[in-house]
Amino acid sequence: MTLNNVAKDSRLEVVQMSVFVSSDDNANELRDIEGASVGYLESDNAADQVMSVIDGTVATEVQYKAYNNILFMADALLNGTERAIIMNSAYVDIISDQDGYEDFSDRIRELYTYSAEIQVEVRGDVTDVDSTEEKYFLSSDEDTFVIYISGIDMWGAVNARSRSDVNILAIVNMKTGHIQLVNTPRDYYVYLPNQGANDKLTHAGLYGVESSEAAIENLYGINIDYYVRMNFSGFEAIIDTLGGIDVYSEYDFTVDPIKHYTVGYNHVSGLEALAFARERHAFAAGDVQRGINQMEVIKAVINKMTSPSILAKYGEILDEVADCVMTDIPSNVIYDLVKYKLSNDVTWTIDSYTVTGTGKHTTTYSMPGTTCYVMIPNDQDVENAKSLIESVLDEE
Repeated sequence: MTLNNVAKDSRLEVVQMSVFVSSDDNANELRDIEGASVGYLESDNAADQVMSVIDGTVATEVQYKAYNNILFMADALLNGTERAIIMNSAYVDIISDQDGYEDFSDRIRELYTYSAEIQVEVRGDVTDVDSTEEKYFLSSDEDTFVIYISGIDMWGAVNARSRSDVNILAIVNMKTGHIQLVNTPRDYYVYLPNQGANDKLTHAGLYGVESSEAAIENLYGINIDYYVRMNFSGFEAIIDTLGGIDVYSEYDFTVDPIKHYTVGYNHVSGLEALAFARERHAFAAGDVQRGINQMEVIKAVINKMTSPSILAKYGEILDEVADCVMTDIPSNVIYDLVKYKLSNDVTWTIDSYTVTGTGKHTTTYSMPGTTCYVMIPNDQDVENAKSLIESVLDEE
């Protein structure tokens, strides 16, 4: 049995650059926009690669126009100033989040997509392990570690760079069987060390999982050991492969047409768990409550995955979800975590905490020239999170 399929995609991420036209445009392929004016975002270096493809396809050269404001570029496409625009596909949802652009995705059409692969750093050795080996990889110095759980806002390829809408730290202490979950809202206004500027945490995912990790490490003053990244389809696949989970809800609410959730534990399928984790409009606390619900889903998944019946077939389960999950946890570490649990019958205590903040409209690194909604961090909440993280790591 091999665990390599789970870790293989951690070596590569993909940036999906697309050529968009208006939804009523009669263009069916790149050659149909020959001689036209095409906009692109000046700060996006990957646009050059798409231009090269266009130039090699059309018979009559197109005219390129650079924009430093993505909303101005979107307006130019919608009002016909530009026949097409070149843009990272992930920006469609970012633009649709802005006031007055809610129907943006319905008013445009993807004409062509170029996928550029980017090599990323992988921690440790992802080679297979000998299933007969009894020695644990985890040493006494590795009984505590921090995992960054990232949920991106896309269906399909999990290695496509996209906004990270779920940002949860799992601080694990193997000696005490304690897991502390810390949720950071997607709109948190944080410093991105890799970009040298402030932005919403969710936008850090546009620049790779390493950018999201660096932002969270800087916020809490910690080192992240590993990450686990999944998209919507991966989220559903994991839970359905587990046979569903029992998730706790603090409120009665309905997500039409999927399910009504009651106060207490609800047994949910993958689709129902996804709806539970994504809903925010039903709650006065909005995105903060959504983060709390997401942590409840993580708790339920951990509880289900650490049951003996599931652990006994962990290899089969990992194979089922391999294409939906991206991680840099080495296969031998996964193997030894399972062995540790089976041999020691650890009962996990899982606590959760979410930081909050104050809403504001301001400029961000990824949206130059315009303002968007952000959440200014509550300093005391951040300090509380730091204390909780340190406490779990120091437990004996």
